[in-house]
Amino acid sequence: MKRLNLLSILSAGLLALSTTSCENQDQSFPDYDTQTVYFSYQSPIRTITLGEDIYDTSPDNAHKCQIYATWSGGYSNNSDVKINIVVDESLCDNLYYADGSKIKPMPANYYKLAANEIIIPKGSISGGVEVQLTDAFFADPAALTTTYVIPVRMTGVSDGTTILTGKAKATVTNPVLTNAVDWEVLPKNFVMYAVKYINTWEGYYLRRGKDAITKDGVNSAVVRHSKYVENDAVWKLTSLSLSSIRYPMDYKNKLGNDLNFALNLNFTGDNCAVTAPTTMYQVNDSVKVYDIVVSGQGKFVKDGEVKSWGNQDRDGIYLTYQTSYKIEIKYPKAGLQTETQSVAYNTSDTLVARNRGVTIGTFEYAKK
Repeated sequence: MKRLNLLSILSAGLLALSTTSCENQDQSFPDYDTQTVYFSYQSPIRTITLGEDIYDTSPDNAHKCQIYATWSGGYSNNSDVKINIVVDESLCDNLYYADGSKIKPMPANYYKLAANEIIIPKGSISGGVEVQLTDAFFADPAALTTTYVIPVRMTGVSDGTTILTGKAKATVTNPVLTNAVDWEVLPKNFVMYAVKYINTWEGYYLRRGKDAITKDGVNSAVVRHSKYVENDAVWKLTSLSLSSIRYPMDYKNKLGNDLNFALNLNFTGDNCAVTAPTTMYQVNDSVKVYDIVVSGQGKFVKDGEVKSWGNQDRDGIYLTYQTSYKIEIKYPKAGLQTETQSVAYNTSDTLVARNRGVTIGTFEYAKK
């Protein structure tokens, strides 16, 4: 009987030990031997989005952005990591975009870095340096496209951390950071941070409205209005400057060919004037549009479209404008007589904001 009791006690003790050993315990793992810092991407594109979007655009509206660096090599960053940086315009030497245009360092008076270092805070794996863009940047039409980059290179880092400087090919004596063919392991100690912007009104809109049309004295009317607003035609408005938008039209000649006709919307506050960018232009070798006259006005209204698509209030642009122009069509190969056409539109439009169309991306580059 005593023997049975002793066995029971021993069994209970072993069961308790095994149960305890299976409970979750806080475990610590050693970091890698080397902690490193680097720029995750060497050619990112940052679009300053003025106005609103589905994400927070308050830094954009303050004309600010951040250039970020990354830390790796451990499970936790136990102290602030300080990375020394320098603007190195030589990174852009003989460097070209995929379309063959020159990559240009952003002029020094277009921006200001908040510091000459990037600090990755304790407990974080990334940190950035603030970029303040100046009025000169937004006054340059080239800033609307991927033209300028802020070229930054790491020059030093806190003790115990290594910069990913890459590994050059054994056959290359003077490797160039931006020339991929020089490297066995690509360097990540530099970034060419491309910055461009879109103004408050650029984006994709759902368009509906009415046209009263006169073509060579013949009148007609068109109503553009789907039952559901989300089925209305999608229209892209594109920035021309901080305060102007390109508004494309779908005008065609008598042969059904697109005339590539566009209007300008020039904003002062929430109000805009509708104007023509030119009085004449050549569509192609055979077609010319001339005697262009445009007048009109419009207004941007925040949440002006109540309970619109998705049952949410949406921003709206409301326009009334008049356009008139003439078309000349030549048939040099066919030997036919030149034709002309006189056209006039009296239009009212409602543009319902759909999305801004901003995406995250990188650009390709090559050394020449």
